[in-house]
Amino acid sequence: MLEEDMVGNAARMQHVMLAEMAALKARHPSVRDFRAIGLFGAIELQKDRQGTRMAPYNGSHPAIDRMMAFFKQEGLFTISHWWTLMCNPPLSITEAELREGFAIIDRGLAITDEAVEG
Repeated sequence: MLEEDMVGNAARMQHVMLAEMAALKARHPSVRDFRAIGLFGAIELQKDRQGTRMAPYNGSHPAIDRMMAFFKQEGLFTISHWWTLMCNPPLSITEAELREGFAIIDRGLAITDEAVEG
């Protein structure tokens, strides 16, 4: 990790991740909130414009399940936890690879956008 400056890369990529997440929030009504420290990030999903979380505590939502299946089909492997999509790429990721991953997330969020009420 030290020889390949993984921690430094995570710090450098944080601004890219946060910018991509902000763009997703601006485009997608299903994005409730987002956060990241280095390359450890999360996107929260909502089911209405009032900010109600898309999935219940300890549960899921059919739209989230469909979005996760889409990600897998597109070659993006991540996890969701209740109403939260985890964004935790390898610490060695390049800016181009990170943006490619967020392009897949952008397309997948169209699925959860369809489930937003109101």
